[in-house]
Amino acid sequence: MKLVVWVALAACGPPAIKHVPPAGDDPLLLPPLPKPAPINTAQFASVVVCDRCHTAGAKAMRNAAGADISPVTEIQAGMMSLSARDPYFLAALRREIAANPGAKSAIESICMRCHAPVGFAEQPTISLDDLIGGTTPAAVLGREGVGCHGCHALEPATLGDESSFTGRVALRGDRVSFGLLPEPLAEAMVQMSKTKPVPSQHVGESRLCASCHTVLVHRLDPQGAPIGDEIPEQTTFLEWRASAYVPGGERAKTCQGCHMPHSEDELGQGPDIQTPFATRPPDAPARPGYRRHALRGGNSYLLRRLADNFAWLNAATQPELLRAAADATDVFLTSAAQLLVESVSATSIKLTVSNRTGHKLPTGYPTRRMWLHVAIADASGKTLFESGAHKDGALIDRSGKRIDGPGVIELHRSKLDRPGQTMIWESVPVDDKGKRTHLLLGTAAIAKDNRILPMGWKKDHPDAARTRPIGVTDPDFVAGQDSIEIAVPAGAASARFELLYQPIPPETIDSYQRTDSREAARFLAIVASPPVPVVLASKQITLKR
Repeated sequence: MKLVVWVALAACGPPAIKHVPPAGDDPLLLPPLPKPAPINTAQFASVVVCDRCHTAGAKAMRNAAGADISPVTEIQAGMMSLSARDPYFLAALRREIAANPGAKSAIESICMRCHAPVGFAEQPTISLDDLIGGTTPAAVLGREGVGCHGCHALEPATLGDESSFTGRVALRGDRVSFGLLPEPLAEAMVQMSKTKPVPSQHVGESRLCASCHTVLVHRLDPQGAPIGDEIPEQTTFLEWRASAYVPGGERAKTCQGCHMPHSEDELGQGPDIQTPFATRPPDAPARPGYRRHALRGGNSYLLRRLADNFAWLNAATQPELLRAAADATDVFLTSAAQLLVESVSATSIKLTVSNRTGHKLPTGYPTRRMWLHVAIADASGKTLFESGAHKDGALIDRSGKRIDGPGVIELHRSKLDRPGQTMIWESVPVDDKGKRTHLLLGTAAIAKDNRILPMGWKKDHPDAARTRPIGVTDPDFVAGQDSIEIAVPAGAASARFELLYQPIPPETIDSYQRTDSREAARFLAIVASPPVPVVLASKQITLKR
């Protein structure tokens, strides 16, 4: 088997990439990543192998309009598939290693388990250098990010348990692929990919996502040893588990229910799809229960930047598919929140932001932020009061001066009544000196976490300690929503509100220097265009005079 693998690599694998750019290139920039390649090992097949049957055919895996909605096509144009090619991840990982070189292997293990799970399962010693230039089977599988086996080979026994968090869950290495079909057409799959489909309900349960969406870490000392309190880097699964979206809850819905809908419409509002699940055998019947594999998240900005830098990315998709995925992500994000004007008086407006997701808003990686843009004008349209104004993705005051520069931490607010105030919902990690940090393994504490809780969250829930708000004493900050009072100046005739979201703020981009590493230089080159925020919701009202 090993001989077969290495022969396959020699025949069709990517050439070895040396860390020396071609003549004329910027020597600081990380060169293009190797292209995907078909890999079959004793344990796993690459997505390129699954592509043989799980890309749309003449009728299979197409929507009513005839568009390709096959698992391979949709997932490869999303951030989960690009998790190991993501320049943000590569730069962040290199920075973590540079800060704690003695813990290099441990750091790579923490990150690879989720960003390159199949490569890690194939070779637990897979490194960052392997990922960006290696040609071994593990490197090729790793660069596929969260591919087919990254989810469908997850062993269900411990999923959702404490022992499985931070990517500590096993992938089946015996060429088994779990799925929801009670009677899969196993013979065709075994013939085409030497992988056996096995029915299992866990593939449709939220615990499938628990291992990589519950990341708990500790700060490292100068020798690379973990110290201090547990730091919840992200707790999306725990937030869901503490919400009204759990089975039996008021709004019962799984992660897959929102991120992998059955419907023609990606927001789950259209008719259910009925299609063959594969192109082989050719007479495979159309079946109900087909789930979309687009897995929309919250990073349309980076999808567009990768489309514009596709020659470097070298992924198994197309720039136009990345742009289409970014547009669809923006639409998906509009389902996350709602703005409601609670009351209006001559001197104030009370506005409520409702969380319509099954987790915190925003959730996930701690650099993500959401803020409120308020503009109140007189009858002539002249702005009398503004909060949350932005330019090139950065927050500015009335004079145009930036107010969210490096290290700035804006406190949670219940009122906006003075110039320069902004309502930002975010999680803010700090180091042992209390300063904002972008080193996850240098985080001593979370100084602020006022991200809006999901509906149904309770203080006495077993997961409350890890998902609680931090730095919030506002009585209007409750499960499912947050309300804020906005002062109305004399002469006001109208008010406009926008709820804005940003996955990578300028403050994060500013934390890198081109000379930090080749990964940092590449990341900065890719994010050269400003991170314009996405409008999640908006509202405009006329004020009585």
